[in-house]
Amino acid sequence: MKGQQGKVADTVPAVELHGPVNEFHGAHEHIVDGLHALEKLPQLAEALERARRISEMALNLFDKTVHEHHADEEQELFVHVQKSCTDIREGHRVQELVARLAADHRRIEKMWAKLRPAVAMTAQGKLHGVPDFRADIATLVELYLEHAQLEEQVFLPLADAILTRDANHMAALDIALHLRHAPPPRGSYV
Repeated sequence: MKGQQGKVADTVPAVELHGPVNEFHGAHEHIVDGLHALEKLPQLAEALERARRISEMALNLFDKTVHEHHADEEQELFVHVQKSCTDIREGHRVQELVARLAADHRRIEKMWAKLRPAVAMTAQGKLHGVPDFRADIATLVELYLEHAQLEEQVFLPLADAILTRDANHMAALDIALHLRHAPPPRGSYV
């Protein structure tokens, strides 16, 4: 029988138990506690699998997508916008924004480098023992969200306004980005 806390009820046996048989009375409490803990295992295993999948996604996100995105911005977008500025005040504003966004990239990349080993261990289903993992992840996410907001709401509209003044400037950026992502030419054998 089960008690209120999931324990075998302490009921008086119908008959009095004697000798070694009495030693078994109440012995199931520890086993029942273990069984109730076991009932939670599927939920914990699902959480572990979700953590593993999210870690794999984060490794791909930062090692490939974020890395390439930062390179595209710094080597193409920022350069083309800076070259296309015609007004000195606008040019200073672009310089300030580019410096801030590039500094954000370095901070984000540095934070990722610190977190990456723990994320990789999580992707393998291993414990990493990083004491500030939760806080470090929260800080990285907060920094990137602030960075993305600045870029989306301030820099990109300014960049668009600057580049659309001359269709050739927009076309040059488009071609540069296309060439960065085009597969390398295949060599031919003679």
